[in-house]
Amino acid sequence: MNVEWFTKSPKGVTTIYSSYITLNTVAAKNFLNCYGTIIGFNCNEKTLLIKAITKEELSMGLYNNLDIHPISIKPSYGRITGRSIINKLCEYHPINFKDNELNKFECEWINEEKTLKVFLERRIS
Repeated sequence: MNVEWFTKSPKGVTTIYSSYITLNTVAAKNFLNCYGTIIGFNCNEKTLLIKAITKEELSMGLYNNLDIHPISIKPSYGRITGRSIINKLCEYHPINFKDNELNKFECEWINEEKTLKVFLERRIS
């Protein structure tokens, strides 16, 4: 009998809705011990960047309190809420929220930078 067993290959997935960003468990686990996030867009790579910020980094004055976006971590997902974040993202990269289109994208954790990189050119169907 020649059997090849299938293994799980956990991949990070980010889903963008009109008023919030949801991270699957694989992506969200990287934010378990963070105080909040800062969010940006890399114009050259067309990627959304979500950086984990610790309370220590904030208290050292490395980031403006107004730039910090809270993240809510649940057992099976993480969520960053804010229509203004999504509106700002859409200024850089168009996202269709009509026609019940799913806006799921591949993402990857960059450990050295404590940043989740969301590849907006890599839509998941």
